[in-house]
Amino acid sequence: MTFKRDDDLDHWEGDPIKKIIILKKSVIDGININNFEIRQYTHHCSLQRYHTIYTMYMETDKNKIETKYNRGIQMSENNIEGIAHCITNLNGVYSTINRLLIELEN
Repeated sequence: MTFKRDDDLDHWEGDPIKKIIILKKSVIDGININNFEIRQYTHHCSLQRYHTIYTMYMETDKNKIETKYNRGIQMSENNIEGIAHCITNLNGVYSTINRLLIELEN
């Protein structure tokens, strides 16, 4: 299984501090989507205060991908819920998943 992860995410290592599962065990365009979730990582480095990044993570039978969604310094802790709401109600889960599938193909 291959794991494609944005190079920018190397700064955020370890487990996410929070995650929201959007979709589990579904088939989209003939591809088994085992897990699709939003993840929140928070990091403190010597140059900045705590900063946060939100990512989209998806796992299929053959691949995993994690790409950044949004980031900022001292973002509200409930932003992950807002992002999940935006994806499920405004952007659309399937269009977001299709974007990730296209990135996996490249």
